[in-house]
Amino acid sequence: MSRFRPEQDGDPGDRWHDAAIEQPHAHRDDRERLEGPLIVVGFDTSLASQHALAYAVGAAVRMRAGLLVAYISTLPNPTYLTSTVPMFGDIPFESEADQIAAAHHSATEILHDVAVLWSFTVRTGDAAAQLARLADNNNADVLVVGRTSSWLHRKIGSISARLLSRARCPVTVVP
Repeated sequence: MSRFRPEQDGDPGDRWHDAAIEQPHAHRDDRERLEGPLIVVGFDTSLASQHALAYAVGAAVRMRAGLLVAYISTLPNPTYLTSTVPMFGDIPFESEADQIAAAHHSATEILHDVAVLWSFTVRTGDAAAQLARLADNNNADVLVVGRTSSWLHRKIGSISARLLSRARCPVTVVP
């Protein structure tokens, strides 16, 4: 059984105050604090984030590090709420809770038989700022993200590019 909860910005910077994922090989008590290296990885079920998680798992095994898997829920642009023109038509959208559950399930599948202590957290806001803050608050040794393949992100600036200037720890961008 696994548990996860959204983390509020006002939460203390305790390294493992995020909800634990209980795994046969990676059980830990919520009151316990992990000692040693920590890797934070941004994860949203995209192919790029799956590659980032796979890389982070390998690095965690080699470093004997803990892994903090972070799903960042971005806030929608509020301008569409006041628009009189329908922006989305009949396109089906998953609810945010469904997207979080899918990310949690996908991470669990990837990590199910890996002997690494890991945790899953959800934050809301700007992805680069939230990942940098999460890594900083938890004294992460490295922050891992996937590289976007979107031409728009390459044009206006991707999360990974913004993290390179925001994060206080090394950032690994996985293709």
